[in-house]
Amino acid sequence: MQEKLLIALCHTFKGYLTEPNATRLIQQAFRTLETHLHASYAFIALQDRKTSYLHIKHSFGIGRQALQSFHKRIGSNTIGRIFFKDSFFLVQKSDQSDDYAELKIEKDYHTCVAVHIGWEGRAFGFMAIYFDQAVEIDLSVKNFFLAMGGACSAALEKEELLRIISELRQFDVDTGIYTHQFFISKLEKEIHATQFEDKTLALMVLDMNNYKEIINLHGIEAAQETLRLAAEELKSHIKGRDVLGSLGIDEFILFMPATDADAAGKAIEAFEQRLKVMTFTDHDLKTSFSCGITQLRDGEDDLDALIHRAQMALYNARKATGNSICIEL
Repeated sequence: MQEKLLIALCHTFKGYLTEPNATRLIQQAFRTLETHLHASYAFIALQDRKTSYLHIKHSFGIGRQALQSFHKRIGSNTIGRIFFKDSFFLVQKSDQSDDYAELKIEKDYHTCVAVHIGWEGRAFGFMAIYFDQAVEIDLSVKNFFLAMGGACSAALEKEELLRIISELRQFDVDTGIYTHQFFISKLEKEIHATQFEDKTLALMVLDMNNYKEIINLHGIEAAQETLRLAAEELKSHIKGRDVLGSLGIDEFILFMPATDADAAGKAIEAFEQRLKVMTFTDHDLKTSFSCGITQLRDGEDDLDALIHRAQMALYNARKATGNSICIEL
């Protein structure tokens, strides 16, 4: 028995290094529990970081209604002990305790094994494995359950780390705004959505007018810090749905859903007025931006044409005397 469980555990771990998504490994763990220990059903409940409630995220053998109705706090009973004290907990029907009722999902069971799910010394949830018939749980079987919990924890931790890395890759290191590649993907999705709605979209390209002069006088770090702080100020002049990204070394690209070019121009004018009274870095530097603005035409789905119009508007804004904003429709 012990040898079979070890082989099954190794088989479960097989996809850990190559599989970025935790779901497949967890489902493999569930199949192993069902095949080798004849588990009737099982689930993994994870804590929602915003509400602190537990919700079932992975399962097998449990009805949809039961999954949706599972909404528990950690408390001080079984679930609380799994989180804060015991990494392994066993509940049986013969116990006739509150623990039995707390872990009951949709039907009676003979035995439930609960194992905590967590990493970096902190519990984030637990795995519960149910048996309709008596199951012998000796030391090797207990260790098998703990190892399964550890495997699922490792897979979930890896998935979370990859999610964090993916989010970090969305941001430009120097300015803290979206990278150009991620911005374009957001813009493509927004344009596609706009095709089915009677809405417009404004697109702007902004160029920092004195970036190279700041480099020549004060160095690259001062120029980058000025650009970053200007980006932070620009964020305060746009709405939550608006998306700001990096275009070039000293350029921003911005789109505003459900906004026309004139309304976008007013937001940029407010930004420019604010810059006139601001200074940046220890050198008390001042800066300004030239801006080209366009808007999505009716039925337009050509992303390149849209961006090209905004860049042509920027080109004209740079040439114009005393006017840093130009609209090209």
